[in-house]
Amino acid sequence: MTRDISSAARRAQDGAPSDDFEVVFLWIRHPDLIVDVFVSSDPTEVFSYEPYVRGTRSTWLGEEREFLFVAMGIDLPDDVTDAPMQGALVLDTLDSDIANVLTSTIEPATVDIALVMRSSPDFIERQFLGLLMSGAEGDGGSVSLSFGRRDVLDEPCPADRTTKERFPGLHP
Repeated sequence: MTRDISSAARRAQDGAPSDDFEVVFLWIRHPDLIVDVFVSSDPTEVFSYEPYVRGTRSTWLGEEREFLFVAMGIDLPDDVTDAPMQGALVLDTLDSDIANVLTSTIEPATVDIALVMRSSPDFIERQFLGLLMSGAEGDGGSVSLSFGRRDVLDEPCPADRTTKERFPGLHP
């Protein structure tokens, strides 16, 4: 599957090294969290000095938000056609309460990911919406999260049948 990318992204991949690079935004939602978690992989600007907080502002998904900087490693979902999208990331924990919720709940958290260029945080190069967290392991101040889309095979069985009662327009 081909994807259009901006000229800034192409220059960053093909050209000489520059200060412009890819930034990852994460939006983590869970019913047990009081507020949603917005995380960025780049400390573009200072949000406050007491406590010292850095991050990136973006209008991703409609309104301007502050994405807090957290050191992270990320493996973006790939576009394999025969398998559900899978990805993983390792976050330094913002708060021990957030880590407890992400690692100990039965109901999975929802993760949305956007990939942008540092020079244009409002222009989305790629995004992955509605990923469900399938696993979380915490140790020593960091949380390793794995996420993906639910596979079609996970749907309840039996599937709907095209019987006369359910689909009367198909039967004369």
